[in-house]
Amino acid sequence: MTVLRTTQQIASRTNHSGFRGWRWAVLSLGLFGCGTPSLPPIDPATVPIATTPGVNDPAWLTSRERLPAPSLDRLDYDPPTRTLAFFNLPGRDVWMIQLPGEEQGRLAGPSYQLPAGVDTSRTLVFYSRPGMKVSAPVTVAAIEAGRRPHTSTVAFGH
Repeated sequence: MTVLRTTQQIASRTNHSGFRGWRWAVLSLGLFGCGTPSLPPIDPATVPIATTPGVNDPAWLTSRERLPAPSLDRLDYDPPTRTLAFFNLPGRDVWMIQLPGEEQGRLAGPSYQLPAGVDTSRTLVFYSRPGMKVSAPVTVAAIEAGRRPHTSTVAFGH
């Protein structure tokens, strides 16, 4: 039998100097930067804060049981006509009304007229985000109380 001719392994000819050069370049950039100025520190006083926590929550946030309650000062109720007036909601949010004795709320438009004789202290108003949760409810009586004109009897100019 004939022995196959083999060659001896030659030492690796990789260019270690090129690798060392890249390593020094990366190290120097890490230490000294690229010549771009660093960002100024953030002043907490200038950061805008949402007036109501949770209003701008993303859809995937599940740490809150409900969305925040609607702002009472932006809702209006007219007792003589029994009409609720709503403000425009962002995105696809919708207004909901839940009358006493109902298990679920019903959609409401930009205004909603309550049935005659309904108990406003048990009628709930809230908003809903499709595919998510609903807000904490407020009663129509609370909306009415929040919008009443000031009835102080203080006399000025004594």
